[in-house]
Amino acid sequence: MLRRTRSYLLVLLSLGSAGAACSVERTAGPRPSDHSSLLGLFDQAPSLITCPAGTAQSATALIGPLGGVLAAGGTQVVIPANAVLSPTTFTLRVPESKYVEIEVTTDSSEHYVFAQPVVVTLDYGRCGRSDILRAPMTAWNIDPQTKALLEPMTSVDDTVAQTVTFTTLHFSGYAVAD
Repeated sequence: MLRRTRSYLLVLLSLGSAGAACSVERTAGPRPSDHSSLLGLFDQAPSLITCPAGTAQSATALIGPLGGVLAAGGTQVVIPANAVLSPTTFTLRVPESKYVEIEVTTDSSEHYVFAQPVVVTLDYGRCGRSDILRAPMTAWNIDPQTKALLEPMTSVDDTVAQTVTFTTLHFSGYAVAD
């Protein structure tokens, strides 16, 4: 009995040490309401995934009622027909960052609202395999300055392509979280 208790404590201590040895910098935010886990044992607030820093990239395009595409740094933004009512210049920025994040702006407004949903695909391929094997990746609306998680976006994580795709009616900052 004493040997079994000692073995059990040794396993718990080992697991605790292994967990403490992992140092992952996280920017935490509110939990999405639809997250659940086995008996609540593994619940944790989502956080931005950290990756090797990518190089800064950007793309700018004049997009009108016929729609268009912006692409930079593995990110693609598809603006469908009738999402933009008049020709507008859009800029997609993928900053040099340890996070998989983007910021999309227009020449006319800091927070642009579309007439139709646009489709955004974020590429997290530069992240290590350990980041990919955790819980499904999700896209979040973030504050570009503080990196605070503001709103979870309904997203699809394609682990084969290493992308997260979501739709939105507005532009600001977005990032990938686990």
